[in-house]
Amino acid sequence: MKKILLIVVLACLGWLSIPFNVLILGSDARPYEPLKGSRSDGIILLKVTPLMAKIQMVSIPRDTYTEIPCEKGGRSDKINHSFAYGGKECTVKAVEKLLDTKINYSVLFRFDDVITLTDIIGGVNIVANHSFTQDSQKFVEGHTYNIKGERALAYTRHRKTDSAFKRDERQRQVIQSIAKKLVSPSGWHYIPGVYSYMEEKMEIFFNPLKAVSILPAILINKSNFNQQEIKGDGKMINGVWYFMPEQKSLNEAKKNFKIYI
Repeated sequence: MKKILLIVVLACLGWLSIPFNVLILGSDARPYEPLKGSRSDGIILLKVTPLMAKIQMVSIPRDTYTEIPCEKGGRSDKINHSFAYGGKECTVKAVEKLLDTKINYSVLFRFDDVITLTDIIGGVNIVANHSFTQDSQKFVEGHTYNIKGERALAYTRHRKTDSAFKRDERQRQVIQSIAKKLVSPSGWHYIPGVYSYMEEKMEIFFNPLKAVSILPAILINKSNFNQQEIKGDGKMINGVWYFMPEQKSLNEAKKNFKIYI
């Protein structure tokens, strides 16, 4: 009996140690709008390597020109259109195709989720990566702010005065700050409220046991968060602007986020 129990424990530990990918999507649908037909305003892939207590994050530009498996004939289009054509499942397939990898879990945010989650935890601390004003909310580059609610949403949405890359960085900042606050001793009491909200209001596909394996990477130190961008340039095709990924940068992302199971 003890041998069987030991085998089961070792098998569970082995399963928990396997690297996995989580796709984090932000829909541009407003609270009063349906998710169906909306587009993914933010696309972030997160890879967790439990044994190394390491988390890698890559932002995929929303205008990335790539094959969309669920579109008729699998034609190429902007990757954020995949959500409008086939929802989360279509975007998962499009990202898997783009990066030649496997996505194990997914989390879907809406605009109002950013507002509510940051309100529930009393805000998150960020260092502004650009000076701008969005929805009457002013930020100065290099300054530290505690943001929540509409202010947090304004920070993650802005891209008019800098670039989609900078906005992607802001989205990663907020997501990372939410995670760090929840696993810090001062943030533990927020977890029940956040879990209750996410379970009731958000579209989540995630194994709770796998979530536990993320904690060491978050708790140890900031250097375990490796953030990456897919570089490239814009190109007009039939009068439409697309982001064309640089092959070297794309290959690097494929290598770093490769998952087989």
